[in-house]
Amino acid sequence: MAEAEAGGDDARCVRLSAERAQALLADVDTLLFDCDGVLWRGEVAVPGAPEALTALRARGKRLGFITNNSSKTRAAYAEKLRRLGFGGPTGPDASPEVFGTAYCTALYLRQRLAGAPSPKAYVLGSPALAAELEAVGVASVGLGPEPLRGDGPGDWLAAPLEPDVRAVVVGFDPHFSYMKLTQAVRHLQQPGCLFVGTNMDNRLPLENGRFIAGTGCLVRAVEMAAQRQADIIGKPSRFIFDCVSQEYGINPARTVMVGDRLDTDILLGVTCGLTTILTLTGVSTLEDVKNNQESDCITKKQMVPDFYVDSIADLLPALQG
Repeated sequence: MAEAEAGGDDARCVRLSAERAQALLADVDTLLFDCDGVLWRGEVAVPGAPEALTALRARGKRLGFITNNSSKTRAAYAEKLRRLGFGGPTGPDASPEVFGTAYCTALYLRQRLAGAPSPKAYVLGSPALAAELEAVGVASVGLGPEPLRGDGPGDWLAAPLEPDVRAVVVGFDPHFSYMKLTQAVRHLQQPGCLFVGTNMDNRLPLENGRFIAGTGCLVRAVEMAAQRQADIIGKPSRFIFDCVSQEYGINPARTVMVGDRLDTDILLGVTCGLTTILTLTGVSTLEDVKNNQESDCITKKQMVPDFYVDSIADLLPALQG
């Protein structure tokens, strides 16, 4: 029994057979997919994943892609989807299907800083994150390497501070440094300065089972130093789902969330009333599901999917009949 594989007597986390998938998809309009660890690992598509999404499109299903990765713009993610064979809308009037944390962070700041003259953010992140902010009228400072200035703490605290910064935004930043951490904390000591984190993922899966430290590690460092909690944009925060829902007009009862992480993708789906599918090509395992089912923690018990598949390629038999 699938339940025994996942652990416990919970009726959720059933292997999604072709027969179950056919019945499920008959009542579904929209499927939302995580990207890293679900569609691809690094720059390599998960085998069979492009074919599965092509078949879903052929069946008239609406697809959306929700990624916590803030290192690419919405347009760049759409291009990657096409390049790896996942298709997508084309043409000047095509509406992007991708909802990344860079784009959604920009929407959040546009709301929170509405009416502020020439809003500016100190960004620990990528040029893509800065580009999305610039697109909604929020200037970015702090990009790129920032080495220590001077010989000790006194010099570091005396370094010039960009004036009129209204928000500190922490995303994926390979140039993260002690000097940047110091500058971020100084900005956050200013009255009214917002503190925003794109996501709390602790690791990013790559090819061949490898991974690197994720944005959550950087957000936690700033939170600890500033003694403040960031407003988180990405999964499992409901804000990123609201961004999708506003553009798509989603009916949760007819929507599926597909992801590889229990603490982001699956928890988002559960809290937003979506049917959830865990794919085992990324971070979380069935052992993780079992531990959550047997946990006394209410939040962990929520991190259990309705179904699981070894890969989203497992959907193909249900789509080829």
